[in-house]
Amino acid sequence: MLQQQFVELAELAGGFIHEIKNHLSTLGLNLQLLSEDFGQPQSQRDRRSLERIQRLQGECGRLVDVSNDFLRFARVKDLELQPVGLGALVEEMVDFFGPTARQANLEIKVYVPADLPPVLLDQDLFKQALLNLLLNAQQAMSAGGELTIQAAREPDWLVLVLIDTGKGMTEEVQSKIFRPFFSTRPGGSGLGLPTVRKIVEAHGGAISVESEVSRGTKFTIRLPIPPASANGSAKGTSVETIANLNGKQMPLAEVMVPALDRGFLFGDAVYEVIRICRGKPFLMAEHMQRLARSLDAIRIGGVDLPRMEQRIRETIAAGKFQEATVYIQVTRGAGAKRAHPFPPQATPLELFWVQEFVDPYLEARQHGAAVTVVPDIRWDRCDIKSTNLLPNVLAAQAAKDAGCVEAIFIEKDGTLCEGSHTSLFGVLDGQLLTAPNSNAILPGITRGLVLKLAERAKIPLREHVFKQVDLPKISELFLTGTTSEVLPIVRVDGEQIGDGKPGPVTRRLQEAYQQAARETAE
Repeated sequence: MLQQQFVELAELAGGFIHEIKNHLSTLGLNLQLLSEDFGQPQSQRDRRSLERIQRLQGECGRLVDVSNDFLRFARVKDLELQPVGLGALVEEMVDFFGPTARQANLEIKVYVPADLPPVLLDQDLFKQALLNLLLNAQQAMSAGGELTIQAAREPDWLVLVLIDTGKGMTEEVQSKIFRPFFSTRPGGSGLGLPTVRKIVEAHGGAISVESEVSRGTKFTIRLPIPPASANGSAKGTSVETIANLNGKQMPLAEVMVPALDRGFLFGDAVYEVIRICRGKPFLMAEHMQRLARSLDAIRIGGVDLPRMEQRIRETIAAGKFQEATVYIQVTRGAGAKRAHPFPPQATPLELFWVQEFVDPYLEARQHGAAVTVVPDIRWDRCDIKSTNLLPNVLAAQAAKDAGCVEAIFIEKDGTLCEGSHTSLFGVLDGQLLTAPNSNAILPGITRGLVLKLAERAKIPLREHVFKQVDLPKISELFLTGTTSEVLPIVRVDGEQIGDGKPGPVTRRLQEAYQQAARETAE
């Protein structure tokens, strides 16, 4: 009875915090509009008013962050466990954290053996725990330092250790760090490390800390090795990617495409990418409708899309995929020889595969990311999701070379179109702006969802282009996409957007997106 009362109390508190957070988001949006009204104060009174508004904005932002931390803490209960290779997960998270580490002058050294057995993890939750530890190490080494991550195997446990060269902790602080709401950092929620402990213990593991003032801190996580892995009979560290070629299911490595296939020769093909959330396709109907439009635009006929959709669902079930992506590609097929005109007897080639999804934008969605701007050298039918992606490939590489997550295409007149694989949104004078659908941009599926979510949240919206010269006036910028979701952008070619942090409109739409994804999976 007492346990049930605790569960009910936790659910009530979670609902209460969620409701408060919604009101805080509305308050933050109105404060943003007020601050823009005082954007150029003309008197001492106006300046004082602007300073008070900005202080209130900061407090609202802090309360939203605390609310998010609380909700993450409260939601650690039902786990979606699957066998995971710890080395790959650590490598992925260190790569995600890399830009932050470089900016903070942190050197990260990883020593994780490749032959460790898999452990059963809820990947999303454990990545959150690891990210919290990485952020904690960064805060402990404000002047830079070294973080060492190492792993080893004990008879029944996998041991993960993080050692930093930061300021360290007293014994008194060590005894309190896993208590909810205890924090030594001004403005901290005090829920980061308690959430880590709760996640680790939910996996049947344990976490401990050793620290010495001015010498650094060592966190040790022990995770149980599943019996099959302990006996050396585990088959792998992740779910195998499953492909389907013209109705025949097989491992992706076994797929063979004819040399004369027109997708291979000419890019005479279209494609789609669909997210799988908790075992269910997200926005699948919209993706399949866009695939149908693309096929019709380049005159590929004879594709049974309802049959393909059924095959996709069967493949998801066969692989027991939970968090995954589906890549679909349909080509015109193979001709008898290499020739540009359509071959008269070609049969379309239908290929898709389902693979596990490792979120590359986890940290960027929390703290914001940087983009670069590149000239738009694409063809005039960007509304077709064609596999002719060389300009996009070059743009994405330019972004990587610049240490950015994405590249934004810009037209000759300075108009900002979209990213190399994302849609672009901005907030200007209190209005949410995005380029209207045309042949110049892809009609993004996530973009369409965000437009509906904005309308539902009564966020002022206008489908209208904005230009590079408008960026100093833009208060918020974000990208949307199947894998990027709602991704805040805080720098463009090194120039700060707004106050350099994800803004209230972006945060509201992030939460609305997550809620939509959860509702689909229920």
